[in-house]
Amino acid sequence: MNQPLILQCPAKLNLTLEVLSRKSNGMHEISSHFQLIDLFDQVTIQKTDNQFSSVKTNALVNIDNENNIAFKAIEALSKLMNRDISCDIFIEKNIPMGGGLGGGSSNAAAVLIGINTLFALKLNIDELMRIGSKIGADVPFFIFGRTALAKGIGDKLEETKCESKKFLVIAPNIHSSTKDMFLKWDSLNEQMMLRSIPKNENSFLRIFLEQKPEVREIYEELSEITPLRLSGTGSTFFCTYNEEVEIEKTLKKIPTKWRHFFCEPLQCSPLLKYIK
Repeated sequence: MNQPLILQCPAKLNLTLEVLSRKSNGMHEISSHFQLIDLFDQVTIQKTDNQFSSVKTNALVNIDNENNIAFKAIEALSKLMNRDISCDIFIEKNIPMGGGLGGGSSNAAAVLIGINTLFALKLNIDELMRIGSKIGADVPFFIFGRTALAKGIGDKLEETKCESKKFLVIAPNIHSSTKDMFLKWDSLNEQMMLRSIPKNENSFLRIFLEQKPEVREIYEELSEITPLRLSGTGSTFFCTYNEEVEIEKTLKKIPTKWRHFFCEPLQCSPLLKYIK
């Protein structure tokens, strides 16, 4: 019987995120510092004799099969290799969805890497990154698998040292649509309504807080205790710390319906051990 391949795929934080411009094809030029953290989804991939592949998760919303970016990864590899690749995939979600932590992109990267290993496709990292870029803007980064400075649409990556401090990651459990947030940025940019954004402030912070007044109130209260940063296009915030005593006041103010995680920075992804 075929043994399943079990992969741990990490989340990321945007330590910085600046939108520079909108390209003619609708994509956006960005500058960002991508930081890997030890918050993981688990992806299990197993070959199947069935004619069709399946993608299932433990999520409460329907992101199975065609609704999952990981399914696009299977289709992309099948098309590239001109062969039917049939496998069953189960994704145990732990990374908050729609939180700007890259969980879906990390899952897709894990599927590309896992299938490449399981089916002995012998694709190298550059080939996998090119395939990943057609699936999602952040997928190449998770295949690259190292904390990095990102340019272009997030596909021009340069490894850099990771943060030395720990992270308190705060998730309001609100889905923030990346597409909608970029459309809002485009609209405000065209109307010349984007005020000067301080250096190192996420380009989406003010837009997100204006869109989510129920989050803004708590964000402002927490920010009086410790500086918070937004990851991606939201909705997850984070701060750094050395010892837990530094964030005791912040922990007491986090709403009970929100999630929070104590995370360590990662220089490299555990997925890299499957790429030769």
